[in-house]
Amino acid sequence: MNQVNSCAISGHRPRSFSFQYNESDPAFWALRERMKNAILQVCNMGCRRFYCGMAEGVDLWCGEILLEIKKTIEPSLEICAVIPFFDQKKSMSPQNVARYQSILDNAVLHVFIDSGFKTTAFKKRNRYMIEHADALIAVWDTKNYRSGTAQTVRLAKKRNLPIFYVTP
Repeated sequence: MNQVNSCAISGHRPRSFSFQYNESDPAFWALRERMKNAILQVCNMGCRRFYCGMAEGVDLWCGEILLEIKKTIEPSLEICAVIPFFDQKKSMSPQNVARYQSILDNAVLHVFIDSGFKTTAFKKRNRYMIEHADALIAVWDTKNYRSGTAQTVRLAKKRNLPIFYVTP
């Protein structure tokens, strides 16, 4: 496989997982470990730039993992925050707003897809990430074929990008 310079991350919101918002559940920690392993695998292929969609769930969890890896293992790692609309964080819990802000504060690039909420902004965000990435990490339940993650996987397949699947 060729070197991977940049990677998009896509995955489900918390409500799609058995543990939902309970991050003390062992299933959450097992998933988090698998996500970290996927990110490290892509880092070992040379990737230093990651595109993060900044939504609650997988995006923010992986954003935190990226910050951890940047601090402890790979200082040259870059996070690019691809935000579907300007006020995205208004609908988040206070805990997730803090995560969001921490990731945003440490991102080398902020891309705002739209100025205000539009349902199309999420699809445009996914397309932007895939158009700028060499690979995709997809935290995806393959039964959920109508999700935004499924759409992102289809876009990556059309571009023949390597996809690293993390199953919930």
